[in-house]
Amino acid sequence: MPAEKTLPVQNEPVNPVVTDEQEPVRMDVIEAIAGMSAGTERPALIWGNTDRATVAAEALWVFARRTGLDGRGDEALTVVQDFIANLMHLCGQEGITDDETTFAELVSMAEMHYLAELEGE
Repeated sequence: MPAEKTLPVQNEPVNPVVTDEQEPVRMDVIEAIAGMSAGTERPALIWGNTDRATVAAEALWVFARRTGLDGRGDEALTVVQDFIANLMHLCGQEGITDDETTFAELVSMAEMHYLAELEGE
């Protein structure tokens, strides 16, 4: 997927004069981002962080559809939390994580990768 493709504009503040709160990201936004991968190569070519986000949106959208959290009004935050919890179950059941390598350590390592990738763009 070419790096020049961009993600949809993020939610703008509801009322920037009164509050800095943003509307929650809904699953229809994730669906649109995931749709950017339609018809692209398999495996996906990762040219930058937009491509990384698109691949993640595609995985999250598949999860949302399988769990019934794909309604237009469903919040992406809820789906992400549920997906992470299910990943925790998978890692625990299959021995990917254990007393020596916890899920929190995996998240910490992922955060290091994320920060390095932010610096790279």
